[in-house]
Amino acid sequence: NRLPAHLLELLKTHLIDLNAFSEGGCYLRGEWCSYRSAMELRRAGIRFRPGKSRRLSEVKFTSFHCSALLTLPPITVDDSTKSEFLNLVAYEACPDTPDDFGITSYLTLMDSLIDHAGDVKELRSKGILLNFLGSDQEVADLFNEIARDLVPNPHAYVDVKDKIEKHYYSKSKIWIAEWKNTHFTSPWTVLAFIAALFVIGLEVTSTFLAGIQTYYTVHPKGS
Repeated sequence: NRLPAHLLELLKTHLIDLNAFSEGGCYLRGEWCSYRSAMELRRAGIRFRPGKSRRLSEVKFTSFHCSALLTLPPITVDDSTKSEFLNLVAYEACPDTPDDFGITSYLTLMDSLIDHAGDVKELRSKGILLNFLGSDQEVADLFNEIARDLVPNPHAYVDVKDKIEKHYYSKSKIWIAEWKNTHFTSPWTVLAFIAALFVIGLEVTSTFLAGIQTYYTVHPKGS
């Protein structure tokens, strides 16, 4: 019901829901929680999907029986991205602005998900990053540079962080993810796995039939 005090305030209201970051979470309970790179999460059975909203606070984690889904807002990265984010971070550091540090927290999240060009490629292939900047490594360098020395809101994305930790330390889910990554990464590995099962089945059947034949040879009927 009021005019924004600054153009950056108007921009931020379109990017961050000021009520998105609730209090509580692992940070305040004294537990250690950390994000991990996109490739590391993928190997742990966590898939990525672009959200319907472009609000940077709209990050969700959905857990299934043996896999999980991390939903991230789609973002376009171009020549204006760096200056836009740097100005928003500077705005959040001003004394009379809301102290939610939403943009800062989003940048530290992306920095943790993106270590190398492979992480950018994974997020780009899922429609989360639209790269108009250049190479995937340039995008990785951009987020790593912007987020350097930033301190996020400890309440930001706390539910997502908790769920990632629980999934990552579930041995059964990690074992299933590693097994799928080993045997189902391509049609050839699937065929090889099926062929191996077929050969094992033949060996078991052959052993079983040989055992029956041996039994009736030693114990003929009527004897």
